[in-house]
Amino acid sequence: MAPKRKSDAIDVEVLEEKAPVHKKARSSDASAVAPSSNSQDTEDTAKPKSWKDIKLEGEDEECVPVYDDCAEVRRKINLLLKTPGFKITHWLKEIGDINSNSYRRFMKEKGKTDGASNGTYYAAYVYFEKVRILEGKKKTAKRISNEESMPNGFPLENRRRAWVFVGRR
Repeated sequence: MAPKRKSDAIDVEVLEEKAPVHKKARSSDASAVAPSSNSQDTEDTAKPKSWKDIKLEGEDEECVPVYDDCAEVRRKINLLLKTPGFKITHWLKEIGDINSNSYRRFMKEKGKTDGASNGTYYAAYVYFEKVRILEGKKKTAKRISNEESMPNGFPLENRRRAWVFVGRR
């Protein structure tokens, strides 16, 4: 019976010709060279290359103390938005797979504590803290005063939306 398709009629000789060619491994002199004792080289290798390589204390348990208020984090996000070629959706995915609706709600809030319970606040703070460490920038004066006044960081809840019951006994 004749083959119905061209692909059914494959010659055995063609398959033998397409056998993979085994390549010879490269030999390098780089392994024979001893590492230099230059301290600058060791600093470069130890320095993280990305903000994702930096681990903050308490990050695994998601309990990193937050020392910037919501207004400061929103200000930093707005500065980041002005960066050419910056895409908010990619950034939200990188910092913790944050929903864009959650991001919009956080950015719409006003004030220092409004939006503290939003996941965008915590994830963005951790991102900006890692970037600050990566770039070797110092802490701001406001940040230092926040660390002194609130050693455990800002509460991750919106205090304006709390119920207060007043009554007599």
